[in-house]
Amino acid sequence: MPIYQSAKIWLAALTFTLLSSAFSARATLVSIDNCSGSVTEGPAISCEITEDPPNPISKNPNNNKLLAWDEVQNHTLTAPLQVDRVFDENASFISDAGNGDYFIATGTIVSSHYVQWDPKKRGSIAADIVLDSQVFAYITSDANLFASDSALALPGIDYNDFNLRGLESGDSTLFDGANTAIAWTASSPGDWTRLITAYSPAAEISEPAPLPLFLASLVLIGLARQGKRK
Repeated sequence: MPIYQSAKIWLAALTFTLLSSAFSARATLVSIDNCSGSVTEGPAISCEITEDPPNPISKNPNNNKLLAWDEVQNHTLTAPLQVDRVFDENASFISDAGNGDYFIATGTIVSSHYVQWDPKKRGSIAADIVLDSQVFAYITSDANLFASDSALALPGIDYNDFNLRGLESGDSTLFDGANTAIAWTASSPGDWTRLITAYSPAAEISEPAPLPLFLASLVLIGLARQGKRK
């Protein structure tokens, strides 16, 4: 096989590798594991991370699906962020907001992730939500969800700010580093929450590295010219 043909194959493989690594690095929601539960009606329970969330968000999707997506990533707070629960109330950037709520301090870098669960009639779900950085808090009360939409919601999505978006009183949400274990029960409307995490290193990588591709192209051109002269 001529050397320039070998170079073409090598370049194609390199390009695929760079593109794959770059695009896979975008996700800060890593996976949803151990998805299980029960519903009284409708399709089987499922868990999914999406890059194409519903728009507008429906008050009653009734699909027996736990659906999650990344929102604004690596956002520096310009005002205190009021949240419903925190991973550590003694952390230096956490303060008491009263009425059981907390503030995450101005200047803190946060990433946001939206999670919805809406059974067709009534149902329960359990799952482990795996992210790429420490979980700081969740936002689930109507007032705190509304107040945080402007800073953290995914641009272009109509969140259709309806009432009763929050978790039920008996729902369990346990933080463990970058993991969140949930056990939620809902009827209509379902459960919605905004998970707040630390700085996401993966979110910084959004495009394939241009320099390696450029250098590889130069190598291919040089080898091709050399092959034609022989």
